[in-house]
Amino acid sequence: MGSFVDDGMPASREDWPDGVLQALDPFTQGDVIACPELVFHGAPFAPITRTSQSYAADFESAMPVAVDIDDLPPWALVTSGTCDLAEQDAPVPRKPFAQVAPIVDMSDINPGDQKLIKANRYAYLLHVPLLSEVRSGLWVADLRIEYPVEKSWMAGQDRLRGWATEREQQIVGQALARQRQRPAMGRAFIDQVLKPLRQHLAELRRSQRDLADRLDAEISEWAVEVDSRLDPKRLAVVLLSEACTPSDDVQQWWRETVDSLREGASADGAGLTIIGPRFERLDELSVSDYRKLTVLDSPHSRFSNE
Repeated sequence: MGSFVDDGMPASREDWPDGVLQALDPFTQGDVIACPELVFHGAPFAPITRTSQSYAADFESAMPVAVDIDDLPPWALVTSGTCDLAEQDAPVPRKPFAQVAPIVDMSDINPGDQKLIKANRYAYLLHVPLLSEVRSGLWVADLRIEYPVEKSWMAGQDRLRGWATEREQQIVGQALARQRQRPAMGRAFIDQVLKPLRQHLAELRRSQRDLADRLDAEISEWAVEVDSRLDPKRLAVVLLSEACTPSDDVQQWWRETVDSLREGASADGAGLTIIGPRFERLDELSVSDYRKLTVLDSPHSRFSNE
């Protein structure tokens, strides 16, 4: 038995509804369209979100729940890959759906978090800068929820640009890849390295905002060289920068912080040896050495099993 998705699918490119594939030709990953009505399966008897909570007074079983029309944002981000939209390279297009993520206004959050969002330091939130020129707000694609729409519906939508250039818009694919590829890391790493590191970063942001901003700007990624991701016994902290070496005070902060992580792991008897930090430039690091690393993106990012 075939997939239900194939039932009724056009047998050839010519059999698709008139104009649909042609209308999809200009669409790319990262385009902005109107947000569709959103439905997800929820459990009103054990609600997690406000949407399922709103059903709790009247329903007791798990069921499809619809996001209230007043909560729907105006826009959604196309998250499907560009080649999967019009399927120009497919003799017989076999993908009837495209995926979108809602774009929400987060202008009411605190200024520090707004700055982090604009720098795309949250793995599941992606700032869409050009939309603030269309409507006042801090417009952010929420990648925690993606929703399927049939391509015939999408073909009838107007497109907006969220980024000024094609190069800038590539951040959409990069953010989605990070969501899927981020590694699962063991509890020892999370408890002895990640959580205390975030505490150090939060304290730095409160006490020395300028230095915190320079850390974000000068360290593009961080990584570990580790003997095991899930049961680490020895790891080296590696800080990756672009075409320049981090400034002395940024390096000093990382050295002092890694010293603190090392002392904490030793005092807790966690059996985890932490070495480093090591500073590497991405324009000088060899591909083979880069592949030895578990690249962790931003210290603010979360892990798949966290």
